[in-house]
Amino acid sequence: MIIDESLEEPGYAKIVLVKTFWIKDGSVMVYDVEPDPDRDGMYVEGFYLASFDNLSSDVPYGIGPSIEDALKDAAEKWKKYGDEDDEDDQNPFEEALNQLHKGE
Repeated sequence: MIIDESLEEPGYAKIVLVKTFWIKDGSVMVYDVEPDPDRDGMYVEGFYLASFDNLSSDVPYGIGPSIEDALKDAAEKWKKYGDEDDEDDQNPFEEALNQLHKGE
């Protein structure tokens, strides 16, 4: 949402897929987002973005300063917005965190 359109500036970033966790019904992807401060003078610190790809769409859920923090943020949002009626609805980001901690 843009509050004041006069403040809108184009920004540029390098986005690189750095980690993939294979999960039932899809995969969790983690991207390294590095804004380019040299273009137009805009500076935003880099961050990681965690998304869930269910084989038909890749939806971002969490961000953080590290892969683990991005996955934790995504896991919390999944708990909030996941399908509560589906008893088999497993949190893919928690599974990705487990794989990260096991070193897979």
